[in-house]
Amino acid sequence: MRNLIEEGKTIDYTLTEEAVESGEIVVVGDMAGVAVTGGKTGDTIALAVEGVYELPKGSGALAQGVKAYVNVSEETGKTIVGTDTGNTFIGYVWAAAAAGDATVVVKLRS
Repeated sequence: MRNLIEEGKTIDYTLTEEAVESGEIVVVGDMAGVAVTGGKTGDTIALAVEGVYELPKGSGALAQGVKAYVNVSEETGKTIVGTDTGNTFIGYVWAAAAAGDATVVVKLRS
């Protein structure tokens, strides 16, 4: 197909505010992804926007198949929650997580 630019599994992003490590959640505007590599302010890194990842979970249980959102908090950092208010959509809960679980498996939106 002549008009295909790329498959869209990753997006390049220049870090503007803080350094990140590989595997960390990064929010860009109304979109969120997972850092493929680490980098410091000014570096351009790739963010995965497809795939299934184990990510830090916020409070509460998350049922399989519900929408997953990134909550950014000074106390807990970037965690996955099930509420959209004030949070950024990242994908869907791939495997249920109990309230006490520290992580949750999420399928990034595709």
